[in-house]
Amino acid sequence: MRTANIVVATILILFSAYYSYLTFALPDRNLPNTLGSSFMPWMLVSILFGLSLVLILTAVFKGTAETCDYRISMREGLGVVLLAAIIIVYIYSLNYLGFLLATPVFLAVLMVLTGGREWKQIVIASVLITVGIYLFFQKIFQIILPSGEIL
Repeated sequence: MRTANIVVATILILFSAYYSYLTFALPDRNLPNTLGSSFMPWMLVSILFGLSLVLILTAVFKGTAETCDYRISMREGLGVVLLAAIIIVYIYSLNYLGFLLATPVFLAVLMVLTGGREWKQIVIASVLITVGIYLFFQKIFQIILPSGEIL
């Protein structure tokens, strides 16, 4: 696992370097008092580079005691397929329901699939997460989220 972590971290560091190179080529189409078109890509590349650096340093200096089982059970494989189907349905439902209606349902379904059984917590968490994401992107980054045909 140690070698795999070093290889993956190196690949991710190289990818983040390439991604930062592409970020320089972004056109500058800024509205007044906004962060600019290159702000989010720089945030993402910085986070990716930082986490990759932590992974490579941890693998080199600390090592790992975990082992890897490459076999995938039928249940795990079907879970991945079901997750992909749910994400596709969510993406298409954004056009009709909009972000504020589709996202709480999507999050609630994900919580139920991952073992959540407390309905009160599921409803509260999915609504609060949706409102938080909405306020974060709509108010801070001034990004217009899908409103859908219903809203």
